[in-house]
Amino acid sequence: MSLCINPQCRQPDHPSNSASLTCQACGSDLLLQGRYRVMRLISDQSGFGRVYEAYERDIPKILKVLKESYNHNEKVLTLFRREAQVLSHLNHPGVPKVAADGYFLYYPQGSGEPSHCLVMEKIDGPNLKEWMVQQGNHPISEKQALLWLTQLTDVLHLVHQQNYFHRDIKPENIMLRASGQLVLVDFGAAREMTQTYMAHLGDSDITAVSSAGFTPPEQEQGQAVPQSDFYALGRTLIYLLTAKMPNDPAIYDPRTNAFRWRNYAPQISQALADLVDELTAPAAADRPQTTRIILDRLAQVRVAQGTRLPVANQSHPSPPPAWPVTTLDPQEAVTQADALRPWLPPWLDQRPWVLAGLTGLALAVPLAWWALSRSQPPAPLDASALTAAAAPSMTVTPLASLAGHSGEIKDLLLLRDGKTLISASADDTIRIWDLDAGALKQTLDQHGNVVKALAMTTDQSTLISTGDDRTLRFWRLPSGQPIGVIENAHGVPMTALAVSHNGKLMASADSDGTIKLWNLSDPNGTINPQAFPSLQPWRTLKADGTVNDLRFAGDDSFLASGGKQLQIWDLAALAESPPNTAWTPVTLEGHTSFVNQIALSDDNQTLISASADRTVRLWDVASRSPKAVLTGHQSFVNDLRVDGPRLWSADEDRTMVVWNLNQVVPMRKIEGFDTDIWRFTVRPNGDIVTVGGNQPYTIRLWRPDGAVLP
Repeated sequence: MSLCINPQCRQPDHPSNSASLTCQACGSDLLLQGRYRVMRLISDQSGFGRVYEAYERDIPKILKVLKESYNHNEKVLTLFRREAQVLSHLNHPGVPKVAADGYFLYYPQGSGEPSHCLVMEKIDGPNLKEWMVQQGNHPISEKQALLWLTQLTDVLHLVHQQNYFHRDIKPENIMLRASGQLVLVDFGAAREMTQTYMAHLGDSDITAVSSAGFTPPEQEQGQAVPQSDFYALGRTLIYLLTAKMPNDPAIYDPRTNAFRWRNYAPQISQALADLVDELTAPAAADRPQTTRIILDRLAQVRVAQGTRLPVANQSHPSPPPAWPVTTLDPQEAVTQADALRPWLPPWLDQRPWVLAGLTGLALAVPLAWWALSRSQPPAPLDASALTAAAAPSMTVTPLASLAGHSGEIKDLLLLRDGKTLISASADDTIRIWDLDAGALKQTLDQHGNVVKALAMTTDQSTLISTGDDRTLRFWRLPSGQPIGVIENAHGVPMTALAVSHNGKLMASADSDGTIKLWNLSDPNGTINPQAFPSLQPWRTLKADGTVNDLRFAGDDSFLASGGKQLQIWDLAALAESPPNTAWTPVTLEGHTSFVNQIALSDDNQTLISASADRTVRLWDVASRSPKAVLTGHQSFVNDLRVDGPRLWSADEDRTMVVWNLNQVVPMRKIEGFDTDIWRFTVRPNGDIVTVGGNQPYTIRLWRPDGAVLP
């Protein structure tokens, strides 16, 4: 699909536009500025403009187009241009990137007026208002609040240094990257702090910007100052800490103008609450006057809380970070809310969440991809028996580190020989390693963007990869020679891959929830890898939200997808249905946040799901019903491995648990890892290979200090 943005076009989504440089309905250019192709409309309810997703080659972008009704409104035009002006001068992970020529005029065919356009980096993640709704409107912890307030203050420091202030900070204008970094967006209301402006505060020609509950009193009167941003920042933090909007009658009395929020945030210290109250002082003079003062106060809060909040290494507490910073100490950094309850928050981590993201989440995200809170989880078979806390602990000894990737490692595959490891990374590469030699064998670098998922044909002769460039790439093993590529396999960045056990079917999924099934065999049942690049989708399915993982049943009777929902697709029934039939999967209810990874027991009777809600759940395949809830992980469970009767699960809290699937009891709790565990695999000799979501971007090899079996 290639979309025409001419507001007068009769058919902007003409089916022949994809293969054309001009719209087949109106003749307007489809390749904006010679390099941006618009793919879809995201929203036409976004203030003054329409928001589109566009692509520069394989790189997703956000395109804002001013609505034509505002073309002669000078104040609106000024605000629209200012966003490009401000963002093009900022270089920070906490603001969207805009090139110097990001603002431009587009002239539709036959129109006497241009369209005002602004193209910027696409942030794959939700805004904080969406994020809170998706997590069930649970308040965030103090640890999360400190991280996010630090990040946002650092962004504001840069903005204020450039003599601008934002004027419209609120949850809807803060997005969450898959890496966990908050991003301040919508700089259309930003003002430049010139002497002329400061001298004319209150003049009627200064545009007032107001967002109910988040805008300070002086700004409501058209007299915004830099400290106005601090007020909005504090009000935003109160919303995150209490899950209540500023005008909620539970915390705000309009008759007395009293604002009482502390009782709804019992999880935070008095020191942090005092700082938030200072940020939201009614008079700008009573607020902290600079970003540095706020950062210094945050460091003091962290020092004060160091003896009472859990950290990864209690014997060596980390000092407060040097200023300026964009995240807290890596030992404390999280990409989603470090809850006191079984719930989540990104992307993505990319964590699928990650952000998901997060990284889920990403961190998304931008995500359009996030889950609403579901029903209460079913009771476990025996809560005392199924919690990881009941398992005896053991530690690991580091053996080796494999360095080479320059970005987050998104996926791992260990071949059956037990020594060949394949890794996919955000640095756009795939790397093949010899674990026995501790050496890099090959680097595959034909992807044009983040590589997120890997899969292997049953005979392990062909590697398949995908990611944000929306391609499916095929590689011959062990040589690593590229076999071919399917361009534009999906319309948005792809997130998951799987190959059926008989080797005849491949499944791919993306961040919008589209799942495509591809026949790897010809009508005679012959599998020919040389023909893979010419494949066409056999079926297209639509999951309920983003998909983080795919898994075929052992007998290939169904496909399981996990992400916003955990769903099962009946492949036998699907094969008997007409090609265009809309297929409804079975949805397994229970998780209260994203499903990050799924697995199946060797006997094909138990489906297993790992979630950002800090649980692992077992499901009976035959009845599609819950069997057990495995608890005890203290953070998001990111990955699973099944090894005969043993189930391995790993989390963000640097902990791995080994469970006995037959008896449904924990066997070992493995600790001592030096990073969070995003992906892992286990070698036949018992060594554990892990990667985390934080720097350094290395693969680590560990040996358990003892037997895994009790």
